[in-house]
Amino acid sequence: MDLVNLKTLIESVECGSFSKAAETLCVTQSAVSRRIKILEDRYGHLLLDRSGPVLKPTPVGELLIEKARQLLELEQEFVHQIQALKQKKKISFCCTPPFGISYLPDIFTRFMADSSQNTELQFVFDMPEGALKGLRERIFDLVLIEYCEDLDLQEFDSYPLPDDEMVFVSAPGYGIDAPLVEVDALLSQRLYCKKSGCCARRFLEKSMQTLGRDAAEFSNTVFFDDIPFIIRAVMAGDGITFISRSIVASSLERGELISHQVQGFDPSRPRRLVLRRECTLDPALLDFIEGIFRHFSLAPPPQFSTTV
Repeated sequence: MDLVNLKTLIESVECGSFSKAAETLCVTQSAVSRRIKILEDRYGHLLLDRSGPVLKPTPVGELLIEKARQLLELEQEFVHQIQALKQKKKISFCCTPPFGISYLPDIFTRFMADSSQNTELQFVFDMPEGALKGLRERIFDLVLIEYCEDLDLQEFDSYPLPDDEMVFVSAPGYGIDAPLVEVDALLSQRLYCKKSGCCARRFLEKSMQTLGRDAAEFSNTVFFDDIPFIIRAVMAGDGITFISRSIVASSLERGELISHQVQGFDPSRPRRLVLRRECTLDPALLDFIEGIFRHFSLAPPPQFSTTV
């Protein structure tokens, strides 16, 4: 089950409308509608009665909401148990998977080399909505997200970092050599995706909509929740994937993969560092934040600089 979609279903019922649920979740109304549609397609039943002024769950929807609440309670219990394992916590950081896979290992290594051995860290990967919810609920001290939908960040302090770039990739000799292609040249290919509803898939859906097309036109789509497996499959010539350039940067440099952009696609996804406005910036947190900016060869904003 996709927890993001399940949380969206619960919020829609509690709020009574897609528009109010979108405000609560910091996403667009179309994003909420799309997530509900994904669940309805998955289970083959309508989950919400949309005929009245207020959204109401159907019998199948009530059953799914009941199970979803149980699942989310287990998740929250697990989070609390993890927190209890830490008698003291210096930094709790959440980021989206592309940043975590591509940049976090180097940032973490440099931070630990320069910081006291007593510094305690907690790193979590999550979708943008989950990261912001955890920040709001004080589970995380700061989050770093790449996102494709219009998130409302007004309640937080957010700081821009270099945008993420999404690309199609294939193996040399696969048959797609041009760096810039028409989308129709890709539709017949086997497309590997991490999972339905993941950030890359949502970005692909949005990009196809800008062309007046539908991501469902990629009729040979394989969902596999394992990025290393997907990369190996593409390198073996079994298909293509749509992925953050940073994740496959080393393979592109070695010539093991070729990147492709699509005519009419905007490949950029905003990347933001986000904190609560009343967040206490202790020395360890400042060092970690400064390390993120330095990794991108950027001077941190004055309030984050530890350099005298």
